[in-house]
Amino acid sequence: MALEVVVHHTCSSSWKLYRDAKARGLPVRFVPASLPDLRRAVLGIPAVFADGRLVLYDPVTADDLEAFLKGAARRDLPVDEAVQNFVTGVVYNQALLSLAVLHKSFKPILDDREAVEVLTRARFYGSPEVAKSAYEEISRRDAQLFAENRDKMLKALAYGLVRELYWLGISPSKIGVEHVSMWIMAKATVGRLGLQYPKPHVDRDVAEAVAAILRERGDHYLAKIAEEQSAISSDRDFLSLFG
Repeated sequence: MALEVVVHHTCSSSWKLYRDAKARGLPVRFVPASLPDLRRAVLGIPAVFADGRLVLYDPVTADDLEAFLKGAARRDLPVDEAVQNFVTGVVYNQALLSLAVLHKSFKPILDDREAVEVLTRARFYGSPEVAKSAYEEISRRDAQLFAENRDKMLKALAYGLVRELYWLGISPSKIGVEHVSMWIMAKATVGRLGLQYPKPHVDRDVAEAVAAILRERGDHYLAKIAEEQSAISSDRDFLSLFG
């Protein structure tokens, strides 16, 4: 079993996974993310491939990698656990999270059956048939699941926005509702792919909620991200992966 993990030099999850896997001496190949990875459905980082097949998106731990290498990952997967795995996977994935928030629904993600298998961890646990049952359950409970997880999703989305503000050197205090709306629409789409029918838009209540989180928590998020990025940038071993 050959494991390959696609990572990014700014990603704290990638960094932590690399350190933990190396500390355990796991025979895992870590490779930098590149544009061609989009063809392999790398919609989130880190992304794990087993013998060339996508099996996991973040959250991923060294325990997961070790279990897969030992052939100990296969187990029964209850549908309710698969549904929760799906939601958690979306929260950890800025691309899919922004798409769900733009549509106020998980249904656009459900259109991609491979993503469902990976996000539910049905593929990781060797229970691909559970993905279909989870798909049906998420479809049936879509509005309820979105409402139950809305606050958590918006906080995660706001954190992702602050991370990009950090890279650009922009204070969260300078970001208003209109900026948030534009960012969500741009973040959730590729060209026109992902835009709603009939009229593309970002609901005002969503943009206002994210802007409110920035006002309340933006500076805290920024300080946390600065500390995280400083730690990553000082790890020469990890950065050696990227050239």
